[in-house]
Amino acid sequence: MSSFESIQSLIQDFSKGNPLGLKLSEVQLQQEWEHLVGSTMAKHSYPESIRFKKLHLVADNSIWLQQLMFLKPAILEAIHSMMPELALTEVVLRIGSIPQAPPQPDPIPQEPPPFIGESSPFATGLAKRLSDPDLQVLLSQTITKALAEPPSSTTEPAKKPEV
Repeated sequence: MSSFESIQSLIQDFSKGNPLGLKLSEVQLQQEWEHLVGSTMAKHSYPESIRFKKLHLVADNSIWLQQLMFLKPAILEAIHSMMPELALTEVVLRIGSIPQAPPQPDPIPQEPPPFIGESSPFATGLAKRLSDPDLQVLLSQTITKALAEPPSSTTEPAKKPEV
């Protein structure tokens, strides 16, 4: 057996019986919410917090609040099977706004874009501050390309079609 433990197991051991552990479980439940209740219900509900062994759920309107009332036992059972350490006893419901998922960043291209021409002296001077020569070349090429592109004109707002 290795003398090193994973960071996850260290955090779990440290957080048992600690407010940090409850907060970590709360965040894990929020991340797994869609998997737990399905995508349709996850769009209209959100596990806001856990306090005093009670799960506080937010529904975006009264129709979904009513649906969640009927599903309280099933939700508790699903959470107990997934996260038994929480030992939740009740679900508290309220109407509120559901937080939107943060937008996913665009994937980073695997290949650097091809550059035409040599790097400008200005770009080369800025890139010299880096210690890695490969990064210096890429940065100077990127700056040169950015300086060579004409600025986009956004002076006129887009016109709305007339109805």
